[in-house]
Amino acid sequence: MKIWKKQKKILAAFGFFMFFMFLCTLISRAVYASKLPQVTVDTPHKMALKHTVEAEGIVHPGREYAVTALMGLRVRTVYTNVGDKVTPETLLFDVDLEDLKEKIQEKELEIEKSRLQLSDQEKNKSLEARKKKTESDRAKEDQTRTQERQAQALSQAQEELEDAEDAYDDHTDHPVKTTSSKTRKAKQAAYDAWVKTEKELKDAMDQAKEAWEEAQKKAEDLAQAGEENSQALEDARKAEQEAKKAFEDAKDAYEKHMENQVEKPDFSAEDAKKAEWESEKEALKKAVEDAGKALEEAQKTRSDALLDADRKVEDTLLDADADSSLTISRMELAVLETELAAYKKVQDAAGQVYPEAEGIITRIQVSPGERIGDGAAMVYADLTSPMQFQVSFTKDQKKYVNQGDTADLTLGSSSGREVSVDYIAENEVNPELYDARIFLPDGVGTIGQSGSLKAEVQSESFSCCIPLSALHTDENQRNFVYVVSERAGILGNELVAEQIYVQVADQNDTYAAIEEGLIDRDTELIVSATENLNDRDVIRYKE
Repeated sequence: MKIWKKQKKILAAFGFFMFFMFLCTLISRAVYASKLPQVTVDTPHKMALKHTVEAEGIVHPGREYAVTALMGLRVRTVYTNVGDKVTPETLLFDVDLEDLKEKIQEKELEIEKSRLQLSDQEKNKSLEARKKKTESDRAKEDQTRTQERQAQALSQAQEELEDAEDAYDDHTDHPVKTTSSKTRKAKQAAYDAWVKTEKELKDAMDQAKEAWEEAQKKAEDLAQAGEENSQALEDARKAEQEAKKAFEDAKDAYEKHMENQVEKPDFSAEDAKKAEWESEKEALKKAVEDAGKALEEAQKTRSDALLDADRKVEDTLLDADADSSLTISRMELAVLETELAAYKKVQDAAGQVYPEAEGIITRIQVSPGERIGDGAAMVYADLTSPMQFQVSFTKDQKKYVNQGDTADLTLGSSSGREVSVDYIAENEVNPELYDARIFLPDGVGTIGQSGSLKAEVQSESFSCCIPLSALHTDENQRNFVYVVSERAGILGNELVAEQIYVQVADQNDTYAAIEEGLIDRDTELIVSATENLNDRDVIRYKE
């Protein structure tokens, strides 16, 4: 009974301990969780992105006209300012008449000088024509003499070539007769065969003699040994006789071969005659070649001499320089006379300049006391033609605006109107900008009026779009997001912020479209956090 009570106390204490530990765990978790960053999440959506492009611009005149005046005249008075409205009866500016009078006198003096110079050139042209006629006649006489001399030299060279060819042909028609190569080879082969047989017979004779002497010595040795009646001595005597007979046969064969001795062939004499004939042939051949070269040289000399003579005749017929110079002088005189007429026309108009049509002055390039430069003296806008609204876009804005697109245009305090982008091209000065023009309807807009152009473009539908607040960029300009994932911790499973790099296909001010892969429509993206996050940081949902 006591043991049972004791066990009950132990169990009660253990239960209290476990409850205490569970309470501590709850408290620890609560404390730990209270210090974690709180995050707000969202999931990707399928949607199309809307892009809004807005830029400020100014109204420009649709058509402008230039007022021109003679360059170099001094301006006396300018009667208009930029922005003034003018008509064909409005005096724009006038020139200094005294200065104009001096210009006219200078131009008349230039014309007189030009006329005198032209007269001298015409006289010189006549004299030059007579000189050209004399040079032409002399050149033709030289041409005839050159033709005769060169024809004679060419005929002589032709005769020398024919003589050399005849001598060569006569020599080659009487060649030296020599033994043919085939015969030479046959005789040499016969001699080589005889020598070979002679050596073979002599070797056979020498060998037979040695065999005979050896058999003779063997028989004598047996006789001296006292074997006069023995069988061995008889065999030795018989072998001796056979060896002697073989020697005598070999000797007879050798001597008969020597009696029919073949002489060694020698063709040196006929080769010498052949070489002498060939040498003479080469000399005659070289004479033909030299004569041929001499003929070619004579032909070339004749061709060059005739060409030179022909060119000298042709040169005497040229008269382009004189004609060109005279024509230029006449043209210069005509230009001076035209300029004088223009000066006198300004003088007849009392030096006053008026516009040709009604408009507004947009640019003035002349000043009182200064001389008129090249180009337009003044520029005025035609009020009867439609105005243009001009605006510039950045490269990023240009992605969403193209020629022919519709946009909303607001000028001044007026309400917006739908217009079409009529022209867009890269800025000639700044390649980072694109210039666009909108041709306004008649009666819309005034020169210099400010306005704004707004265009809205809807992108294609993307299956994975996320809030722009969920997109981040690292130090290498790579895009990434934080997603919610789980891992095992000391106090159980816990949530962490996992960093994942993504590819952005498109984005606007609020959303970004990313390529699907590690992220799908069910992925929880962290769109905001109470603290700055790092990869694998432990987090909790915002309450």
